[in-house]
Amino acid sequence: GAESLEREPVELLALSQEVARRLEPAARSAGVSVEVWGAPVQVQGVRRVLDEMIYNLCENAIKYNRTGGRVTLTVGQGAEGPADTGIGIPPEDQSRVFERFYRVDKSHSKEIGGTGLGLSIVKHGALLHNAQIYLNSQVDRGTSIRISFPK
Repeated sequence: GAESLEREPVELLALSQEVARRLEPAARSAGVSVEVWGAPVQVQGVRRVLDEMIYNLCENAIKYNRTGGRVTLTVGQGAEGPADTGIGIPPEDQSRVFERFYRVDKSHSKEIGGTGLGLSIVKHGALLHNAQIYLNSQVDRGTSIRISFPK
């Protein structure tokens, strides 16, 4: 209901560190290191939704990475989001990854599992917070996603 969309001040650095801790086992088994950098930033937001957004982005960054890779979650002036050293997203797929259940590489889907990228959750969360999402990805180099919250 509406009460679960109650807005409160949410400190994104602490939230990101908490999410990174929850994903530690997944990262360890994937051989990926997760680092959180930055400065404390407060946004007026829905904690549960912000948590889901960061969690989904980080989980993907781990899942679509390579052994020995890393995920860097940077929090700072208007920027929030992970960069990874993973497989990257082909240019023709970049505009579609935020659609529900969209999969970039159909051939990997069995092996990676799940229902698409979970990025539709991120997109809806961003809309709810009037935030912009910027995606920058190069195949075989990695992906960086930035979420910019309104001042």
